[in-house]
Amino acid sequence: MVAGHCCRAVDRNTHLLLGNQYYTSAGPCTEMCLLEASAQAITDTASGREIMSGCASAKGVALDYTTAIEARMMAYAAKAVAGVELEKVNAMLDKLVSLYENKFRDAPKGKTFQECYNVETLTPTDEHLKVLDGAMKAMGKIGFEFKL
Repeated sequence: MVAGHCCRAVDRNTHLLLGNQYYTSAGPCTEMCLLEASAQAITDTASGREIMSGCASAKGVALDYTTAIEARMMAYAAKAVAGVELEKVNAMLDKLVSLYENKFRDAPKGKTFQECYNVETLTPTDEHLKVLDGAMKAMGKIGFEFKL
């Protein structure tokens, strides 16, 4: 969150385009991964970043452990807080982070791209879509309203 404060200061005092790349602790097809990506997208949106370049799940070091669902969740989360007052975003963000922060030491590695998608049609599996739905429901319970 410190990076968010720094970004807000730079955004208010320059005309630079600011961006961020996300590295979640958890891997694809886990709610934790989507909640982590959401928290970063929310922080970036509230602090004035213009560019969210994607998510490197599973710390960005595991082969084939990134999918498009993480980017979709980033977009949903950013859109959910666009225009929301900063104090409200911060309160919701605190609740969001509390859903997974105790799991950082043992973050689930998740599943490979090939396990999360039909590689012939490039469509997410039903399981992966259920995980997305679960993350969105968890966020909805703490006040996020998704505008799909």
